[in-house]
Amino acid sequence: MSNKKRRFFYHYNKPVSSKEGRNVLTLHYKGKCHLVNRIICEVPTESHDQKAQPRCVIRGWANDVTIYDSMKGRIGYIQ
Repeated sequence: MSNKKRRFFYHYNKPVSSKEGRNVLTLHYKGKCHLVNRIICEVPTESHDQKAQPRCVIRGWANDVTIYDSMKGRIGYIQ
């Protein structure tokens, strides 16, 4: 197994949040998009401004991202 770090980023997803009636974040990792309600992040992050939507994302480098369900919704765990 490789320990190569890969870029991830996440942002608030307003259309899905309005539809579900709760906060939803979109977490991008390894070319996939995951809808989560909470994020636990154990790596350094930085904000990044973009000219197109989403205007601001939080990004960093991760060894692994795990998505799991809990009683509080879907959780993205970033290591």
